Amino acid sequence: MHKTDPFPFELSVTVSERTPAAIEAAAYPLAERFFGSDAEVHVVSAKVQPDPDHHDRFTATVVFRRTIT
Repeated sequence: MHKTDPFPFELSVTVSERTPAAIEAAAYPLAERFFGSDAEVHVVSAKVQPDPDHHDRFTATVVFRRTIT
């Protein structure tokens, strides 16, 4: 078996925070942990909805993809 091009993995993470900035701050480290600290990633989508269990928070599902050059 030989190595081919890297898989175009998409990582989906779900976080619950109060603000857009806090959502970003919580989601990016999870992408870094999966793809590695040197990987360049971009956000494919970020869907946000009110957190039904906490009226002052929002639940976001963020999909990351590694940029392959």
